[in-house]
Amino acid sequence: MHVYLILTGVAFCAATVSAIIGMGGGILLLATMFCFMPHSDAIPTHAAVQLVSNSTRVLAYARSVDWRVCRRFIIGALPGSVMAIFLLLAIGRMEQSEPILKALIGVYILVAAFLPKRSGAASAGTWWDWPLMGLVAGSAALLVGAAGPLIAPLFARREFVKERLIATKAMCQMFLHLAKIPAFVYLRYTVSESDGLMLSPSSFADLGLIAVCMAVAVIPGTLLGKRLLRHVSERAFRRLFQVALTVAGLKTLLIDGIYVLLG
Repeated sequence: MHVYLILTGVAFCAATVSAIIGMGGGILLLATMFCFMPHSDAIPTHAAVQLVSNSTRVLAYARSVDWRVCRRFIIGALPGSVMAIFLLLAIGRMEQSEPILKALIGVYILVAAFLPKRSGAASAGTWWDWPLMGLVAGSAALLVGAAGPLIAPLFARREFVKERLIATKAMCQMFLHLAKIPAFVYLRYTVSESDGLMLSPSSFADLGLIAVCMAVAVIPGTLLGKRLLRHVSERAFRRLFQVALTVAGLKTLLIDGIYVLLG
């Protein structure tokens, strides 16, 4: 029962964080879930919860969504998600695939935490920037679970005001999480263990209950974050967020990944 309470509380806090700065909550939630779940359970469960979280954020900031950007992003995200299935199958055939995946996720978190911010004048970019971003994010979302910190700095380089960035990014991520769910259903129920993909014995009912508890928590968390947005210093919050990502990344890389591989 304590696991349910911890994950539900973290889901609430993660949704609040994402509603304030448009990033960070998903990757922090995923890092926490890896403390209690194997990769094959954490990623699809996280996708279901984040689908609700991003949907709530889209509704909260609906007037600020840039639909043109979303359409271009989805054009790239579709093939990116398909590519990630084949990459995940290839990784799954390797020995000790789970710690390898977690080490990859740790590196990803650290890269996202220290990805250089834009300098100079903002640029609207070209039309192909968004499909390319969708291709990368579509692959990353399925492989490492949360593409938010990866694409957030790229959004920030464009001429986006705060609300427009949060709303448009949430819409793009909502599609990514929607695409992940059927992909992992396929991987779990159509790929045999003889193929080497690590599938845990956790029941669908157990995962469903955990997902529901967390999904319910992200709704009030998002609404609270929107209310706090006008009162919180974005600069100070981003610094705290970078520290949290660094700790989560080092833990996932060193303890969950490298330590297990060498142990």
